[in-house]
Amino acid sequence: MRELTCAFLLVAAIGCTPSEPADNATATTPSTTTGPTSDQTAGTAERDAWQMPQEVFLLMGNDLRGRTIADLAARDGYFTFKLIGMGANVIAIDDDPQALAAIEARKKAMGLSDARLRTRLVPLGQAGLAPDEVDACLLVHSYVRIPDKKLYLTQVFQGTKVPKPLFILEWLNGATPIGPPASERISSDRIMDDIGLAGYSDVGAYSAKIPHQVFLFASLQTGDEAPMEGMPQDQLITAP
Repeated sequence: MRELTCAFLLVAAIGCTPSEPADNATATTPSTTTGPTSDQTAGTAERDAWQMPQEVFLLMGNDLRGRTIADLAARDGYFTFKLIGMGANVIAIDDDPQALAAIEARKKAMGLSDARLRTRLVPLGQAGLAPDEVDACLLVHSYVRIPDKKLYLTQVFQGTKVPKPLFILEWLNGATPIGPPASERISSDRIMDDIGLAGYSDVGAYSAKIPHQVFLFASLQTGDEAPMEGMPQDQLITAP
């Protein structure tokens, strides 16, 4: 574990003056029939209990209204529609056409416009973003799947507007009551090292805010960030 140091407020990273969303849809999440893993749950309530999306959004800055967020591995759309419910506009990116078709079907059922939600089929290992296309990126439980991590993170960096906020949620690199086998886990130190090589200058992680998981954040430090306010500093690890 790395030495505890100061961090920077990421609210500014995704906008200080949010605009109102185009639609007023309320998000719910789909149910599946298997036990809780990285992208399959026995139901919305069960996944909400261990995934703690509101805690994730608090760590992302909380007020996401009008921001364009890339859900970089949308999978079953759990976070895609949670972000929609927070007022964000979302680009749901995945390499599984069936998963994206299910998201599109739900989008249609909810009456969401293309301004609120777009899906994008992208090969595994590609970010699929145009330069400066989004305000922030979220990657959940998919980092280990990426073959060329430096190339991928560089593409994510290029596709995000300054200060280029990136948020990654991964399983702790150890035995936990839920989650994938050890072969599908990776240490937060390794992820932070990879992130630092892609151009980000402010990198850190919370290792105990969300049970059995680690929340990592990164941005390009511009000198205008304010210190973190109202967020506990215990369990915060930042790269030197």
